[in-house]
Amino acid sequence: MRIDKVNTRCIATACIGGDMSSDPAARLRRARIDAGYSSAQSAAEAYGWPAAAYRHHENGTRGFDFATAQRYGKAFKVHASWLMGEGGDAPVMPDLPQVRGASDGDGAIALKRINIGFAMGDGSNLDDYIEEGRMDFDANLLRLISSSPAHRLVVADGIGDSMQPTLMDSDLIVIDTLQNQLNKWDRIWALSLQGAGAVKRLGPAERGKVEVISDNPTIPNRIVSLEDVRIIGRVVWSSRRH
Repeated sequence: MRIDKVNTRCIATACIGGDMSSDPAARLRRARIDAGYSSAQSAAEAYGWPAAAYRHHENGTRGFDFATAQRYGKAFKVHASWLMGEGGDAPVMPDLPQVRGASDGDGAIALKRINIGFAMGDGSNLDDYIEEGRMDFDANLLRLISSSPAHRLVVADGIGDSMQPTLMDSDLIVIDTLQNQLNKWDRIWALSLQGAGAVKRLGPAERGKVEVISDNPTIPNRIVSLEDVRIIGRVVWSSRRH
């Protein structure tokens, strides 16, 4: 059974206990489960955290400071002070939309729409981008294009003509922000490239660098440092404007 098909909040309480411990490690584990991540590894991969360090924090074999708690709290939507052991049981988390299966009938899921043209930050965090409202998508369509929970899918407009004919300027795209690690080549990625928004393919290059590939043959490919690339997520769907 998929993690987004069950009441993760109840699972977390059952695993850790209804009388919530003030131990930061236990609270971190509960916050991760409540946020819909089935393992420490999956959470670390989703946010680009060092997996070994995160596991130490969740297992209690290594403590974490308030700045780290703020980073985890922002990701899991809980207060950093609560993660550090203050207060009682977990604060109520906002309900997040989940992709429903076909058996649940028709319905619409409202996805966040962002402007990837520029970022207020390094572009590695979804919160760096301005939200421009919401757009409804068919729940069954979302289920077909991605297995990620709906709150990790965002809508944006394509940028420029560098990906023609695959993508045209201002084509609508859906970005799966859960897929934000460069572990497969020849995928189309939404990213911040040297501080500017882009939609590109990425390919292997020499150590510490990556090839930025445009489908438009008139635009040359570029070799850039991995440090200049901040992946928002993988483009999993597009639609042409008429």
